[in-house]
Amino acid sequence: MSGRRAVYTALLGGYEELLEQPVATQTDIPFICFTDDAALTSETWRIVHVEPMFPLDLVRSQREFKIRGHEDVAGFEETLYIDNSVLLKKTPDEILDAWLADADYAVSLHSYRERVIDEFDEVVALNYDDAARVQEQLLHYADLYPDLLQQHPYWNGMIARRNTPEVQVAMERWFDHVLRFSRRDQLSANVTLSLSGLRVNAVELENFDSDLHSWPVEVGRKIHLGKNNKRNAGPLLAEVARLKRETAELSKQLADQADDHRLLEETRRELHETRLAAARDQARIEAEWRGQLQGLLTSTSWKASAPIRWVGDSAKRMRARGSHD
Repeated sequence: MSGRRAVYTALLGGYEELLEQPVATQTDIPFICFTDDAALTSETWRIVHVEPMFPLDLVRSQREFKIRGHEDVAGFEETLYIDNSVLLKKTPDEILDAWLADADYAVSLHSYRERVIDEFDEVVALNYDDAARVQEQLLHYADLYPDLLQQHPYWNGMIARRNTPEVQVAMERWFDHVLRFSRRDQLSANVTLSLSGLRVNAVELENFDSDLHSWPVEVGRKIHLGKNNKRNAGPLLAEVARLKRETAELSKQLADQADDHRLLEETRRELHETRLAAARDQARIEAEWRGQLQGLLTSTSWKASAPIRWVGDSAKRMRARGSHD
């Protein structure tokens, strides 16, 4: 059966130390570890160096390999994924033979959680993901798939599958939910697998210890790396961008106001110059009129007509008195 099957895991960001698998020496099935640690070596794993899909979200990056696999395992007919802290007690041949006997996908049930909806509360309580995102996912599922929230959740520490188009489509849909909603894959596993139509072999298995495995084996896990990251870089960058936009708008308004002020000052200067020109024209006209009047008063004709103007003025005064009488 060599060449048909593979076991794989994914270890990113120095989350924990690589757990050696002694059973790897008892089988021809390759054990493949995908990692971003260029210095990682192993006696039982074949190390494949990879780049995380999201360098600042290593949890989702790890889930990509867990759920979608990798081109290095795409050619195998059957694969067994195991979390790095799972220690196999039996060879993968025995597990794959039993689990995939009549199904293309097999996963163990959660042995200490009864309902999917309970997983949502636990993720929030342990701060494994953003509470708002988890609650949004729960609201969506409650509206669309309320019955699936009452299902027994899957553990997902060990996943056996055949490389079929139907399984690949289901895995893509599952990873879509991990991208859209919580990065905790157990919250979306039941919904996406149920919607896929795959026949799932739900294996009853004590998660912590069984005849097949032990979990979790101490591997120097940095638990804080799996917690919800309180990074403020994104919001701060958005705030800086917003302040830059507001500053640019304010600068434009001030520039517009400066232009308006310059225009107002130019208008004031033009009006002042117009008033000065009008005053000069008025003074010139008055001076010309005075000169003409003085010339008339001193002219011979004006003096010769003085008796006539006196008689006319006297007649006006007499008529005025008569009208009063």
